[in-house]
Amino acid sequence: MSEPLPVLEEKFVIPSYFVDDNAQLTVTSLFQLIQEMSDRHATILGAGWQQLRHRGFFWVITKIKLIINRLPSWQDPVLLRTWVKKSEAATSPRDFEMEDAEGNILVAASTIWAILDKEQSRPQRMDMFDGCFMPQERSAIDRKPPKIGPIQLPEELPALKSVLHSDIDMNHHVNNAHYIQWAFDSVSDTFRKSHKISSVVVNFIAQAKPGDRYRVCTEHLADETYKTAIFSEDMQTEFCRLQTEWKSIM
Repeated sequence: MSEPLPVLEEKFVIPSYFVDDNAQLTVTSLFQLIQEMSDRHATILGAGWQQLRHRGFFWVITKIKLIINRLPSWQDPVLLRTWVKKSEAATSPRDFEMEDAEGNILVAASTIWAILDKEQSRPQRMDMFDGCFMPQERSAIDRKPPKIGPIQLPEELPALKSVLHSDIDMNHHVNNAHYIQWAFDSVSDTFRKSHKISSVVVNFIAQAKPGDRYRVCTEHLADETYKTAIFSEDMQTEFCRLQTEWKSIM
């Protein structure tokens, strides 16, 4: 078994299948890297996906805040770093930093995780895992990911879409990165071509599963701010809320 590490650092070279039409790392791919690093470090600490699965539990991410200074490009070498912070009753904070080859911080992230039981998806107290974690004092971002207020619903309901087989992860619900993709796809191409993303906050509220259908509602709050909510078909269940900040590149 790997030696426990309070901070995990790994180097990556950005592959072509992680970038967009501008050859930059997509935010969806960034979420996938964060998810992968989380499990690698948790596994080293004795609480990874496989280890929890045998005990009838699984990890879920509940909140995340990203500060994006610059997204790396195809073939850029980067270093991704992660560490756990002090747990609360039923949540475990975990922070991340991504650096370029010169040591500049490209992305800083603060995340909140919970452990659920597989039978009823009930949150578990973190003190039962105290022996696993090696909490650190340092923070990548000054404050925890905030709660996002409800969206102002449009007068006309957005188009209905179906959860696809390719959206489902090993826990048999929609992977967190796919909600991000759905939200970003709701922002117009015209806006995306003239702006770059600078921050993302996500609150994950409920789990979309195979067979579900959903609607993506987007509210343009200000010139460079969007709020997005993803609802069930009947609008009674809200799967997640997102708020994105953008900067003009014109």
